[in-house]
Amino acid sequence: MSYEVLHTTELEVVVGDNDAGDAAHPSHRADLNGIWSLTSVHEKRNCFVPRYAGLNLEHLMDGLFATDQEGDTFEPRHHPMQVERISDRAVRLAQSRTPQTHVESTTIFEVKEPNIIDFHFTAKLHQPPRAGKQFGFFWASYINAPDFPCLFFLNPDGFWNCLSPDMHGTGSTVCHSTIDEPRFGLADRSYNVRSLAHAFSDRRFDLPLVFGRPHDGNMLYLQMFDQTSPVRLTMSPTGGDHNDEKRVYNPAWDYQFVIDDVETGKEYHLRSRLVYKAYSSREEVIDLFSQWKDEIGE
Repeated sequence: MSYEVLHTTELEVVVGDNDAGDAAHPSHRADLNGIWSLTSVHEKRNCFVPRYAGLNLEHLMDGLFATDQEGDTFEPRHHPMQVERISDRAVRLAQSRTPQTHVESTTIFEVKEPNIIDFHFTAKLHQPPRAGKQFGFFWASYINAPDFPCLFFLNPDGFWNCLSPDMHGTGSTVCHSTIDEPRFGLADRSYNVRSLAHAFSDRRFDLPLVFGRPHDGNMLYLQMFDQTSPVRLTMSPTGGDHNDEKRVYNPAWDYQFVIDDVETGKEYHLRSRLVYKAYSSREEVIDLFSQWKDEIGE
């Protein structure tokens, strides 16, 4: 089966591979993985664009990514994945060694009461990067026609900032406050001017979290991370195409995990928590982050 369905008292979460949807999910197109559908008792509409997905492993990035020698831009979307239910509350999405960047990875999606999705990503490179020492993993979440498309993050001064670039690939990626001069790739190579991985904002985030308000603003979409400097927060205002009925664009609420000096054969891990619930306040966002950090012992 190409997908499994997880439930809490509030959420229904459909986790799937790169295959096209079946009769139950006819809109889902092939070549997108992760969470095919996310719904809540508070909002029956899919948080993600139905033909696309959320927390979709989009790119495996080395020094040739976004150059004229990059090869398959969407390698993890094109290489087969396997879906395995490992408990009543958890699903494993596994991908064997990919043909271009030679990455093997697994992602565990686990739901918890009442409105939590925990994400644990593990990856290993079987060969060194084709160019450079950096390696990055990129995930895309295509949001379904929100009235308020921007993302919010906290800057080092403790003020909320709104991430809403003018267009795809302009000031799209925010790094942590410990990163003075963001970079990806090699100084002597030319990169696609609209590449999100190379489109850095001058702003910085402090706490490793980001949130948006899907649909008409009634829902909270909060994503938190267990690391700081390797994480990059990214947004495209048009990444998920557009919604003709509402006459709005579908933004992409993305994130990256970048290793500066990657080692062949070493396992790398990223943990994240997604909270999808009725929106209350920005103060609640901080409370939820503190609760999670206490839970994971950090």
